[in-house]
Amino acid sequence: MIHLRAAETAQEVEEIFNDPELFGRIAEDNPEQKPFKADIESDRYMMIIKDDQTIGAWCLYPSNRSTLNIHCNILVEYRHYGKEAGRLILKWFVEECPEMYQKLNAEIPTTYPEVYHFTKHHGFTDEGINRLSIRKQGQLVDQWRLGITRDEAKFIV
Repeated sequence: MIHLRAAETAQEVEEIFNDPELFGRIAEDNPEQKPFKADIESDRYMMIIKDDQTIGAWCLYPSNRSTLNIHCNILVEYRHYGKEAGRLILKWFVEECPEMYQKLNAEIPTTYPEVYHFTKHHGFTDEGINRLSIRKQGQLVDQWRLGITRDEAKFIV
């Protein structure tokens, strides 16, 4: 069984996001890449907890006054908790997220089809392609753009 809790410090977020396997997946190719720095003042991080151990985190940050961008990061050895973590973040969005936010958006590099399918499994709808918008493995690649509204999420939770 897992649960979510709001991040209390930037350090706890950075420990997850700077995990070598995770950082390699979330960071754009950049030979001068610096470690991830969490901004817990303007972004929201929901920590994924199993037995008092942090196994991942959701990053949510506003794109405007009604939409949050969302990204999931779960340590590789705990990815089997992904579906439950997805259900919990949608429950949080419906029940606890400030009411002003009515939509979640996700952008997923096309090099990660498993993440695309994970997102679709949780009710997100295709909204388009952000063409050649991120550098991965030395190439510019497209990103899938998906979204879910608060009303749509209510039917999933």
